[in-house]
Amino acid sequence: MTRYPNSPRAGTLAAIASIAALALALSCATPPKAVEAPPTPAPAPTVTPAPAPAAAPAAPTKVETAAVAAPDELRSKASTLRKKAFDLGLKDILPEDYSAADGVFAEGVGSYGKDNASSAASFTDASARFEKLISKGLPILAANEKKHAEALRATAVGKGAAGLFPELFSGAEAKFAVPVASEASGDFEAAANGYRTSSKVYEVLYKLCDADTARKAIIARDFAKWDPSNWTLAETRFAASQDLLPKDAPAAATSVDEAIQRYGIAHRTALEYYAGDRKRISEEQKAKASGIKAEVAVREEFAAALALHSQAESAQAALDFEASASLYVRASADFALAYDHAKAKMDAAKVELDSLDAAFAEKGIE
Repeated sequence: MTRYPNSPRAGTLAAIASIAALALALSCATPPKAVEAPPTPAPAPTVTPAPAPAAAPAAPTKVETAAVAAPDELRSKASTLRKKAFDLGLKDILPEDYSAADGVFAEGVGSYGKDNASSAASFTDASARFEKLISKGLPILAANEKKHAEALRATAVGKGAAGLFPELFSGAEAKFAVPVASEASGDFEAAANGYRTSSKVYEVLYKLCDADTARKAIIARDFAKWDPSNWTLAETRFAASQDLLPKDAPAAATSVDEAIQRYGIAHRTALEYYAGDRKRISEEQKAKASGIKAEVAVREEFAAALALHSQAESAQAALDFEASASLYVRASADFALAYDHAKAKMDAAKVELDSLDAAFAEKGIE
């Protein structure tokens, strides 16, 4: 092959050969492993620290204490004062004060056996409250009892107790003076009790007056014979109440109440029989008047008497024996009067007829 070192074609071929050699070298060689760049670390998450747990409370130091005994004595004292206040009627006189004290007492009962220290404090407070309540209420109670006794005394005086039962009334007056003195000295509890006793005495006195009135009404109308059993019992209890009053007013009150009741029964029984007896008499007078034709001779008078008799029967049917007896008495009197007037007319007519007969006879007229 002819070489042309200095020709342009020769330079070109040389360059191409160089490039080919380089490409072969590159294709045959093992390419180097790529060095991986270290990964970019992810940003660390923001972590909010959790709150530290609360410290557990320290265990209390155990103190050895003796158990509190049940406050039995304090409870008993409070119960006694509470009952006294109730029995005196202070619940009604001072309701708010009583309610407050009773509420504290209830607290003591509620904590009894559970918290004896608290229970003891409540019972102590309740006792103090009930004592104050009693101290405050007794003067009011005494004044109320005095007012009641004075009212019953006025009733007894008004019914004539001083004149009907002078010795018993004098004794009642002496008893009444005792609580008056107690109240003046500041012993209000004694005064209240004394006035209460006087009230019962004056009550018996005025009831004795009522019994005496009922008794005299029966005697005046001779009613005792219609119910001798109840009359006798009434008399016995009436006498017993007078004997008992100086020493046992409550027993005397029971006795006089029974006496009044028995007198009332005797009186009602007598009225029933009495009304029946008055009816019998009225009917007898009616029959007598009818026997001479009074319903014709004195028609209006007889009709009026008959109307009263009918009214009496209606009252008797209604068990109003007092009214029926009175009406029968009036009817009986009117029937009797009708009889008298009818008889007078009949007698006058007979005289007139006899006179005519005599005149006819004198003239020879038959």
